[in-house]
Amino acid sequence: MKDWTTATLEFAEYPEKVVRGTLFGLTNRIVKRSPVDTGRFRNNWQASVNSINTATTPTADRSGSQAINKARGTINALKMGSTFYLSNNLPYAKRLEYGWSKQAPSGMIRLSVAELQARMKEADK
Repeated sequence: MKDWTTATLEFAEYPEKVVRGTLFGLTNRIVKRSPVDTGRFRNNWQASVNSINTATTPTADRSGSQAINKARGTINALKMGSTFYLSNNLPYAKRLEYGWSKQAPSGMIRLSVAELQARMKEADK
């Protein structure tokens, strides 16, 4: 069984511009919160539509800009009603999400999604 870390959210009732902006902001936060040693983990965030991209890349990018730019293209091409996935398929991704790194003791996905959900609840008031 693959040991990947994935975030999925549904935004069916929101306007397209809001959906794209929210997905991009969430992706950016997750990538930027990812701990950095060589930069390989940051560069292995894979954005995809309707199915999880299980690929990995040996390429490192300490800034995370390559992963963010790839995700931007996927988000811009997203058709409303589709499911957006953000996954990291490196074998240690789950451990990093659950506090293995002192750089990200609260993880990346859980923290970013919780913040987004709190903002969405606040906006609905």
